[in-house]
Amino acid sequence: MRFSCKLPCAGGGYFRLLPYALSRANLRRVNAVDGRPCVFYFTLGRSIRNSLGNQGSRGATRVRHYTNLTRMERRLKRLLTDFAWSRIDHVFFADNSQAAAPRIHLH
Repeated sequence: MRFSCKLPCAGGGYFRLLPYALSRANLRRVNAVDGRPCVFYFTLGRSIRNSLGNQGSRGATRVRHYTNLTRMERRLKRLLTDFAWSRIDHVFFADNSQAAAPRIHLH
């Protein structure tokens, strides 16, 4: 019997809350079975603020924001070695030689 359900795997809180092996397996499935690239995201600023921020949070907010926060760096390093990465314009607009260079704004 095979169960079919969709599980989030592309970053954010799910990357911290779910086991790394599940995120890796789901990303590999998208690459292999669906034949598509993945977009992975996380908010570094939020992670830093959460680690330094309001430790007095309660309930679901505390779980959502603080669970596995100390494991993020290690998980990201594994993710970077487990998959090939490129800029999003190279992945989705590879046939467009006029793809604009990314604009980075530092504040």
